[in-house]
Amino acid sequence: MSNLLERLTDRPERGGLRRPAWIALMLLAFIALAPGLFAIPAMDRDESRYAQASRQMMETGDYLNINFQEYDRHKQPAGSYWLQSLFAQPFGGAEAPIGAHRLPGFVFALIAVAITAWLGARLFSPPVGLAAGVVLATTLVLSVEARTAKTDAVLLGAGMFAQAALMVLMIEIKQRRPAFWGWPAVLWGALGATLLIKGPIFAMITLLTLAGFALWKRDAGLLLKVRPLPGVLLALAIFTPWFIAINLATDWAFALEAIGHSMLGKVGEAQEAHSGPLGFHLGMTALTLWPGVALLGLAGLTAWRLRDRDEVKFLIAWIVPTYVVFEIVATKLPHYTLPSFPAIGLLIGLGLTQAGVLLASGKAKALHWVFAGLAAVVALVLSAAPVIANQELDQPQTFAAYLTIAFGVVAAGAILALAARPSLERLFVSGASAAALYTCAFAFAIPAMDRLWTSDRLGDFVETLEGCPSMDVVMGGYREPSLAFNLGTQTWLAYDGADAARALLERIDCGVAIVDDRWRADFDAALSEAGEGVRVLGRYDGYNAVKGDDLYLTILTLEHSRVSAPQI
Repeated sequence: MSNLLERLTDRPERGGLRRPAWIALMLLAFIALAPGLFAIPAMDRDESRYAQASRQMMETGDYLNINFQEYDRHKQPAGSYWLQSLFAQPFGGAEAPIGAHRLPGFVFALIAVAITAWLGARLFSPPVGLAAGVVLATTLVLSVEARTAKTDAVLLGAGMFAQAALMVLMIEIKQRRPAFWGWPAVLWGALGATLLIKGPIFAMITLLTLAGFALWKRDAGLLLKVRPLPGVLLALAIFTPWFIAINLATDWAFALEAIGHSMLGKVGEAQEAHSGPLGFHLGMTALTLWPGVALLGLAGLTAWRLRDRDEVKFLIAWIVPTYVVFEIVATKLPHYTLPSFPAIGLLIGLGLTQAGVLLASGKAKALHWVFAGLAAVVALVLSAAPVIANQELDQPQTFAAYLTIAFGVVAAGAILALAARPSLERLFVSGASAAALYTCAFAFAIPAMDRLWTSDRLGDFVETLEGCPSMDVVMGGYREPSLAFNLGTQTWLAYDGADAARALLERIDCGVAIVDDRWRADFDAALSEAGEGVRVLGRYDGYNAVKGDDLYLTILTLEHSRVSAPQI
């Protein structure tokens, strides 16, 4: 094992990582992030909104406006939607499965891991870079975001180009005014891309990092080292053509909604019940950074002991303002602090190379074991989640759910072994055990929870109906975005039972209504008043995970429609 480790971490002549190290790291990242991409059905709510809006771009050929069904979606810029549309092309375009829409997040997560490893190997040493890459690749929050068709993994991958360029400029480049077409152009070009993905969120993180580092160094000249004037012009040249076009097309409604409500509105008031107390993100790190949280104490000791080194100052200036800002913001979601995790990974990697010195005192060891013990407990809790979910959903337990628990026990043991003797070899074992747990949970245990995936299962059932080339579906009593993705853009999400009946009456030949029992009386009364009857095509008992409601759905069609259920 030691000979293999030497081959992986030996510094090549030109710096960075050797090819075997890259292969080992990216293989681990692939195993940790890929399984389940195509197996997990479309999730509510944000993922299905992003995927459906991207699908509608492909259906209409309109890549300027962002729409969910007939509604404008003035939330985020178009970058992620464009990427989803691009990656969906080889898989059928507008007919592509949800996994194709998740591929941008997966690919950009791999990019983030690679840049983190490259940065650590270049500015510290190959072991530091390799360790940082392993930590980031196996964190729980990245494993979730890489499997979700949203913006955050894409944002991290694009933003890491900016953070890496900024760190190289601050640490390595000695000229006070370097040539723009080099690292400054990489920095500002990446920030322009992040503006197209999620607005100014990552630019804020990068500028806070720069300001914090310059303030710590008491050197305002560092602010000019990034070549701000041509840089801002480059970033705006990337972002503003679409931004101006969409606002001209919407009479500036996009800017008013996206900036005034979606972004600034989250600062002072929690949106969509996503709130939390001060310290929320700090506490959630035990979960989001898992299993790397086992070495978070070591990272803290490293930051304190080596705080006079410029590289460490930069990492602290990257992490601390990010956490402070998102703790202050009223709207809180666990993934908000993800952009700081590469820096935490680098501190962990640096600490791993000096663990013997850092853990020499009793207090340091106690701190170290607090985080390690917490990580071991989290491993057991996470691994039990599929079994608990099956029990709550009143579903039969599956072999995959029990196997996830077994992998959780292995992961807990690997974490404790890592804590007992911190080393790169044991970090790899810990990461591999986490990847095995993710594979079992995301690829097998979670997709098998039928009641959790009501929209997907309804889509499968509607596909079996006969009599029309396509069905006009009306939903009553269940209004989640995944229905549009799984049942079609034209799916009518009714507001009440009477509205569901009215919509079905407008779809005489090929209409199908799926109505929850709570709305059935009003639905039937409206049909009876119109003098129409219905035929039952089937039933499905599901679960609305967003609201925590059981669903008892009946699939119906008008008495004289052309729709029929297949003969069994």
